[in-house]
Amino acid sequence: MRIAFTSCMFNRVCPDQPVWEWIADQAPDRLLLLGDSLYLDLELDGDDNPQEMNTDPFARRLFKLYGELMSQPQFRALVQRLPPNSVDALWDDHDFLWNDAHGAELHKLHGDKIRLSTAFLEAFRAALSRGFAPGSFPARHDDPVFWQPAQPSLSTPTLAPAPDLRLHLSDGRTYRTRTWLVEESKRTLFGKAQRDRFTTAFDGSPSEVVHLWASGSTVAGYERYATDLAWLNTLASQHRTLVLSGDIHRNKLDAFQTTGFPLHEATSSGAGVKDAVVFGRPRQNFGLVDIDPFTVTLQLFRKNVREHLRVLDRRTWLPV
Repeated sequence: MRIAFTSCMFNRVCPDQPVWEWIADQAPDRLLLLGDSLYLDLELDGDDNPQEMNTDPFARRLFKLYGELMSQPQFRALVQRLPPNSVDALWDDHDFLWNDAHGAELHKLHGDKIRLSTAFLEAFRAALSRGFAPGSFPARHDDPVFWQPAQPSLSTPTLAPAPDLRLHLSDGRTYRTRTWLVEESKRTLFGKAQRDRFTTAFDGSPSEVVHLWASGSTVAGYERYATDLAWLNTLASQHRTLVLSGDIHRNKLDAFQTTGFPLHEATSSGAGVKDAVVFGRPRQNFGLVDIDPFTVTLQLFRKNVREHLRVLDRRTWLPV
């Protein structure tokens, strides 16, 4: 099983995105998008601030940016090349609301916008699963599918791409609290209900399963959320866990000691943005994770040149 993963793309900054062609050349079985697939707060051709928008212009912006993303030729070609139900996506701050947005704090003031961004991401996921087939994404910003008053929170499924593999799609924005002036015991990234669901999914899997934890934020971003970090470390100590993360516009491999199995992390970010989104050099990063019966191999590429390689022994969950 080969899974390609990356994050952070913005057509208006990088209209040409060869990273999708390079991924296609690697013949992955699946593609995982780890957030910031669009930038709601960087319009570039206007001064409208999404924090000040009413819901209709906010929905129009979502519709326009998702439309542009799905029309990007290289990205569209890759999605259409992959089998149905083999492209997965989650979000981070820029496709949730805006930079560094905390859903728990903003729900009362911007709940209607959160419901809209949730509905649009779910619709985007559905279109990805169907390879952008005609009619797979609503044709208008005012389609009723986007305007459900009882819109559920973003789904956070645990998928089984292979019998010995679980892919957990987390939501690190809807329930996230800020940290400034918030007691450590009251801070959260994922919320208790989401953590409990994933605990059940981890603990209910056979012992030999490899767990891929898909996260918009890196593990370093968890450090001010002690409850969530301790929870993830506890799961990782008992289950072979690899975090796939984005956000930081670079490639990085990391590992963290726990009381049992180590927690490994592979970060690849900056598929179609520059160093600082709109400034600097194009990043053009992507990663590959290959899972076979004996090893898990991590490769991280920049401009189609491999920067990092790590091979994990599935039995010991240590590098070889």
